[in-house]
Amino acid sequence: MELDWDGAQGRFWVDQQEHQDAVLAGFVPLLLEAGGVGEGDAVLDVGCGCGATSRAAAHAVGDGHVLGVDISGPMLTHARSLAAAEGLRNIEFVDADAQTHAFAPGSVDVAISRFGVMFFADPPAAFANIAAALRPGGRLAFLCWQPAKLNPHISLPMRAVVTAFPDAMPKGAPQPPFSMADPDEVTALLTGAGFGDIKCTPVEGLLRVGADADEVLARFLTQPMAKALLSHRDLAQVDAVVEEIRAQLNRHQRDDGVHLGSAAWSVTARR
Repeated sequence: MELDWDGAQGRFWVDQQEHQDAVLAGFVPLLLEAGGVGEGDAVLDVGCGCGATSRAAAHAVGDGHVLGVDISGPMLTHARSLAAAEGLRNIEFVDADAQTHAFAPGSVDVAISRFGVMFFADPPAAFANIAAALRPGGRLAFLCWQPAKLNPHISLPMRAVVTAFPDAMPKGAPQPPFSMADPDEVTALLTGAGFGDIKCTPVEGLLRVGADADEVLARFLTQPMAKALLSHRDLAQVDAVVEEIRAQLNRHQRDDGVHLGSAAWSVTARR
C-alpha cells in the first residue's frame, strides 16, 4: 500500500509526534553514539520526519551542521517549528528524497537515520547516493526493524486485521517498515553501495506504547492505513477484530501502561 507522506499519512505523524518521540526516545542517544556524532560534525539525517534525531544531533555537534531530509512536507514544517522553538541555528530541513537528491559530494561526516531507511523505492540507489555524500571514511549509522513477529508494538494490531481479512495486505516480500529485517541482506546492500566495516547489532526491549488498551487501539484505528484496510468491511467483523486487538493489548497492561516488545538492528558502516 502506497503511503501518502505529503497527505494524510504525514499529517497523522505530525499529530502523533509527541507520543511517537516518547515511545522511541531511548533510541536517539543510542543512534548518536553509534554514529559517533560529536562537536563540529556535518550530519545528514535521512528520513528525519518531525526532526527528533536532527535536533538531538544539532545539540551534539555545536559549531557543526545538521541537514535533515524527508519527503513529507507536513512533517518538515513541524520539524522546522520545533527546531526554532529550541533556538537551533545549526540545522536545516529540506524536502528531498535521499535516494535521488544531489548532495554535495563528500560534504557529510556522518549520516544517521532513526527508522527512516526502510521506505526507499530503490535501496541500492539510495545508499549509493548517501555514500557519495559522505567524505572518505565517513560514517553511517541507522536503525531498522527486525521481522514483524519480533515487533508486536507495530505488528500486533495488524496481525489481527490480516487474520480476519487475509486479503488486507499483499503477499510476498517484506513490506515497510520491515523491508530491512534481514541483516545478511542489509550487509550485502551496503557492501554494494560502497560501504565497509558493516556491523548489525541487535537492540531489543519493551516499549511503552500507551496508558491503556483503549488509547493504543484508538491510535491504531485513526492511522490512515488502518482506516483504508478496514473501510468497506462487514461492520460485525470489524467490531470482532477491534475486540480481539483490545483483548491482546490488555494482556500486556502494566501499572504504568501497555508495554510491547521491540527488536531493531543498529547498523553501522564506513564509506
